[in-house]
Amino acid sequence: MNSSKRGAVYGFKLQSLDLLLDTKSTDRKQTLLHYISNVVKEKYHQVSLFYNELHYVEKAAAVSLENVLLDVKELQRGMDLTKREYTMHDHNTLLKEFILNNEGKLKKLQDDAKIAQDAFDDVVKYFGENPKTTPPSVFFPVFVRFVKAYKQAEEENELRKKQEQALMEKLLEQEALMEQQDPKSPSHKSKRQQQELIAELRRRQVKDNRHVYEGKDGAIEDIITDLRNQPYRRADAVRRSVRRRFDDQNLRSVNGAEITM
Repeated sequence: MNSSKRGAVYGFKLQSLDLLLDTKSTDRKQTLLHYISNVVKEKYHQVSLFYNELHYVEKAAAVSLENVLLDVKELQRGMDLTKREYTMHDHNTLLKEFILNNEGKLKKLQDDAKIAQDAFDDVVKYFGENPKTTPPSVFFPVFVRFVKAYKQAEEENELRKKQEQALMEKLLEQEALMEQQDPKSPSHKSKRQQQELIAELRRRQVKDNRHVYEGKDGAIEDIITDLRNQPYRRADAVRRSVRRRFDDQNLRSVNGAEITM
């Protein structure tokens, strides 16, 4: 992201869509795609159904444009051989009828093939890719996988919200029952302690929802916090982890000096 030493990021490659599933939260229950799905639904609802605009992507992924173009070329070669044969035997009525009936159809196929090739080149360039290095067999499956994963993330987010709502309702019911019990009863005290523990955990999560992590797991919190606090950092900026270790070492040194004194 823009907070790294690599400099500003102005876009991303289509292959990066597959990596959205690899970046996970610290509890490894959510991915960056889950977070993106939530943001889109809450703040950009008008584009939340973007996948409905991607028509026939699955069909396009199942068809090899390269083979279609090769087949059209083979048909043209076959038509050329037929015409050559007809010039040598111009009295052959079958060849004449074949040429008259199919020459126009072949021309239509060639025009359609060119339109398909030009349209594919345009859409690949539109997404910032190179048509020479990104064939249809690679381009379209990226969207198929992304749409499938995005829909699954939407469903999982919705299920998680329902579960949280059900848990909240259950906790409220328990709290209402405890209010009716004798405050001195052991069951009341144990449940009250449980409720206080849950409340304390919630306060801690709200106060500091950024957890320490290593590797890819937990990168969501780091990315979000960086973008919120430091949208862009120069390439010569000191990494936070290095600065944190430096501050800790200084603090230990000061404490040690005070104890010695």
